[in-house]
Parts: sequence; C-alpha cells; structure tokens
Amino acid sequence: MKVKTRKCMLVIGTLAVIAVYATGAYRNEMARQAPQVASCTFGHCVPTDATFSILR
Repeated sequence: MKVKTRKCMLVIGTLAVIAVYATGAYRNEMARQAPQVASCTFGHCVPTDATFSILR
C-alpha cells in the first residue's frame, strides 16, 4: 500500500473508533437521565429503588 492510502485508512479507522465510543457515551448519558422509577418489560414492573417496596 502507498503511504497516502495507509494514512487515509488510519484516519478512517480512528474516526470509526471515536464514533463508536461517542455513541456509547451518548446512550449511557440518555439512560442515566431517564426516569428510573420502574423497569417494565412485558407487563412485569420491577422497581429500581425502594419507592415501591412499601406497596408489597
């Protein structure tokens, strides 16, 4: 490979790694900011904190 091709592939690879990292950080931040009262899946709600423990 030529030097120019190698440098281009290195830049593209680095940008791809940064994009994957940024996407993960963004999704993590969105999950952190979401209201966390209960986690409901298929009609089964599981409280994520002690707010619903008094109802049992």
